[in-house]
Formats: sequence, C-alpha cells, structure tokens
Amino acid sequence: MSFSRDYAEARAKFRAATADLRHGALDVVDGYTVDWAWAGPQRTPRDRVIVLTSGLHGIEGFPGSAVQLRLLEAPLPVPTLLIHTLNPWGMAHYRRFNESNVDLNRNFLAPGGVYHTEDPTYAVVDELLNPKTPPGGLELFWPRVAWLVARYGYQTLKNAVAGGQHQNEAGLFYGGARLEPGPELLLAMLDVELADADRVVHIDLHSGIGRFGGRTLLLDGKASETQLARARAAFGVDVKGWDPSNTHAYEIRGGMLAEVTRRAADRARPTRYDGFTCEFGTMSNLAVLARLRAENRLHHWGPATNSATNSPTASAAPQLDHWAKAGMREAFAPLDAAWESAVLGHAPEVYAAARVMLDS
Repeated sequence: MSFSRDYAEARAKFRAATADLRHGALDVVDGYTVDWAWAGPQRTPRDRVIVLTSGLHGIEGFPGSAVQLRLLEAPLPVPTLLIHTLNPWGMAHYRRFNESNVDLNRNFLAPGGVYHTEDPTYAVVDELLNPKTPPGGLELFWPRVAWLVARYGYQTLKNAVAGGQHQNEAGLFYGGARLEPGPELLLAMLDVELADADRVVHIDLHSGIGRFGGRTLLLDGKASETQLARARAAFGVDVKGWDPSNTHAYEIRGGMLAEVTRRAADRARPTRYDGFTCEFGTMSNLAVLARLRAENRLHHWGPATNSATNSPTASAAPQLDHWAKAGMREAFAPLDAAWESAVLGHAPEVYAAARVMLDS
C-alpha cells in the first residue's frame, strides 16, 4: 500500500524503498526528518533532472508520499531526486503548518527579504479567521464569509488570505519572522545536489485545490508565453500560471519554488528550472478554509494549550482523534479508497509529462 496511516509509517516505507539508493536525511526538529534519495540512472555532469517534493504543507504529505512510493515501484528512466515530507512535524500532527505555526510555502523569502507585511484586507478578516477560542459552538462563520465576499470580492479576499501574512503569528498562513530551520537545510542541500544540473523540472506535490480526485498543475512564477507553451505541450492545456486572477491560484509571497528557481538562475552556470505545483483536489476552497480555521483554533486555544503562551504545551498529545483533526484529513488526505486510487493514477502521467517538459 502506497498510502500510510501516519508520518512514521510513511517515513519507514520511503526509507525501505530507497535503502539501496544514494540517500540522506535532514534532521529538522525533535527527531523528525526530511528524507531524500536519488533514483534513476547515475548522475553525470550537466544532467537533466526531475525533482519530486512532498509534504511542504505537512498533512498534504500523505498523498505526496504515496505518489513518490508508487513511482519508486519501478526503475525511473531519468535522474530523479525525491525529497520526502518537507514539513515532517506538520504531517505527524495533522497540521498544514510547522512546529512554529509557519506556513513553509510563505517562508522562502530571498536573502534580504523583509518578513513583514501589513495587508489591510487580511486585517479585515483576521478576527473571523483566527478567533481566540476553541473550535465549536454556535457561530456565524458562513454568513460572515458571504458578507465579506460580497463586500470585497472573492479574488481579493483569496489573495489577501492565502498569499501569506506576517501580522498574526498564531494566524493562518503565517510566513514566519525568519527563514525556518527546515527550509534553510533544504536550500543548502539543493545547492549541493543540483549544482551541476543543466535542466530541472520540479514537481511539488500538494492537495486541497481542485475537483475531488482531480489534479491541477500550476506553473510557478511569472511564466513567459514560451515557458507556458512548453508546459501545456507537456502536461496539457489545463496547466495554469500562478495568476492571482485564476480560480485556483493566488499570489504567494515567500514560495519555495520561486526561491529555488531564483537560486538556480544565479549560479555561475545557470540551470533552467521549471517548477510546478501539482494539486490533488478534495473540496471547495472555502470548505478547506473552514477546516483549517477549526484546526488552528484547536492548536492555539484548545484544552491542551498553555494559556500563558497560547501554544500547545510540551507534553500535549497532538489530539489526532479530535473532530478538527478529522476535518484536516478530509480536506487534505481523505480516507477514501476512490480518492486514493485517483491520486495514484495521476502519478505515472505527471512523471511522464515532466520528462517531456525536461526535453522540450
């Protein structure tokens, strides 16, 4: 079985599947590791490489890990770097964020970037998104959401909420105050492992956006017409750019793919780097947001929280049996055989398309 019940099982499966390959691990926090391995033919200088990453958003590591394990079942035809569970603490605790409540895909600012924003639209929705109370009880969440959408417009709210914020460190989509230890270790590792790559196609595996069981491909950055044409020739005409005006995208500040692409271009001999976010759909954006909101309230204001610091106590169990955690599984890794089968069905087609992109 490619899908795992928890982080520990997923890591054990990945390590077993890559035991005979060149591999390593980044020790992030409290014994949680980011594991990696090279599969496919032996590397040569100026190779063309595929990179597959999973779990940048913690709980989204369940489908991402399963896809990586499925691909490892057969020999891969090109050098492929698989990096397993970029946010292992988040995956283990059914969180989208890391041990510091940081959304790691909002944390990768370029050197000199300022970890500070004051978005007036986020300020408008902050109280609604991040109430300082445990989840549950009678609320007017959906009527208030409807009023805000009518008042500000769906796209404006989506971009303000999901793009990343530095105003509330206990809030959703918090980008952090500095580069987190996990991202710092990852960037250093990629600088070494991809230093001599000629071309890279990087697929970052996620879930939660798009129709149930479907896959959505988003080309990172401000893609040129030429790059977008190459992407659509490889992956299909439904590939979209991270254009804030399209239904599934929003403008991300501090995204991982943007930073690794920038670093690749800055090398003495630049690497052509095409980065894609691959989303496996579950439910509507607003339904996902409601579940994120409930889990964040449990994390910061639930019964196992230290009232002095508004954070979980060191001895607190992750409360994985709480209904808010079940909601997170539903939103990002549904325990549904049909959904799991659909996700695994996308694995070979996405990999094959990445090969076409690599050679175009």
